Amino acid sequence: MKDNQEKDNQGKDNQGKDNPGRMKQWLYPVAAMVAVVVVAGVAFSASHIGKAEQVQTVAAVNVNNSSSSANSVVDPGASLAGRPAPQFTLTDQFGKKVSLSQFKGKVVILAFVDSQCTTICPLTTESMMRALQMLGPNAASHVQLLGINANPQAISVSDVMTYSKNHNMVNSWHFLTGSLSQLKSLWKKYYIYDQIVKGQIDHTPALYIIGPNGKEQYLFLTPSQYAAVDAQASVLAHQVAKFLPASVKPQLKSVAYHASTIGPDIQTALPLADGQGNAYIGPGHPQLLVYFASWAPNVEANLKALDQYAGTKGAPDTFAIDVLPTEPNNQPNQSLLKAVSPKHYQIALDETGNVTDAYNVTDLMWVTLTDGRGHIIWSHDGWVPIHTLAAKVKSALQKANG
Repeated sequence: MKDNQEKDNQGKDNQGKDNPGRMKQWLYPVAAMVAVVVVAGVAFSASHIGKAEQVQTVAAVNVNNSSSSANSVVDPGASLAGRPAPQFTLTDQFGKKVSLSQFKGKVVILAFVDSQCTTICPLTTESMMRALQMLGPNAASHVQLLGINANPQAISVSDVMTYSKNHNMVNSWHFLTGSLSQLKSLWKKYYIYDQIVKGQIDHTPALYIIGPNGKEQYLFLTPSQYAAVDAQASVLAHQVAKFLPASVKPQLKSVAYHASTIGPDIQTALPLADGQGNAYIGPGHPQLLVYFASWAPNVEANLKALDQYAGTKGAPDTFAIDVLPTEPNNQPNQSLLKAVSPKHYQIALDETGNVTDAYNVTDLMWVTLTDGRGHIIWSHDGWVPIHTLAAKVKSALQKANG
């Protein structure tokens, strides 16, 4: 959930080392929850909760050190001890009561999702959807997707319906909500950290596999890299397949995560959304890059406003970049692109998420300004009014050239 006071990041180096991003803020409170003893590089929880907390600690370390190894980004999942999954009855996006017990006999993928999230939750739900696609329709018929609302401020049925519509999931899952006391009780039972910190929602991005017998089997934490969505979905599909009926044998292929080897100082070609060639992102001239997805709040109005700014004198080369790993079916929303139809900038497609990761984007929308040398000189989490955008860009360029 967005903070009402958006923050600029000005003068960061092109690696963005001092801008870890809001998606990772949950790591710190999670780590604080767990008493850990480190032996031979392995973290063990000192409490009876065991592997559920162990994976939170290990994943927190993995995400923060993701540049060291591709394998440290994708969460392989922590095997749980087969604890009976805590039961619940909540209300889904259609206003209907749904209980976990009614899906006994199916494999349940249960995720905790902020109903207004624009950061890591879309990566969680896309990995769920893509895991089902990888399993194929026969295997998928034995799997049920469930989400539990992790936003204490947006708990209405309309809130979970809006998220479901925005991500093309209305008929693909049950996104469950309830009273705040009901939700808090479940967060506690499933070891979910959930707090409002400086006006934004911080919660553990947890995803459970619950077997057909109603017992917890695996726990995953969603990685924050956009380029890891397919690889995480592949791991999820392979783990789900272990609990399918013996007669159901999906033909699964492993999808590897490839860490980005590019950066703002390396020119990169991205295909244009209209299919008419490529956009070249990188050094040469100052560039204003606006990262977005079709589900981002007010995206159409903001992209139209961007066209107005891009047409003004002195505006740098401007590109809007659709981050496809967060889009349903990894495809751009053609109706949105047609409605926007910019005249003064081009819309490009980041098909893998590698460029988005390389520019340290941690939310959508996200605005980045680079100088002609390929250095990020200003970035902003969220959209800004045109007059503010113009002033920020002018100031940052003057300082960079000063």
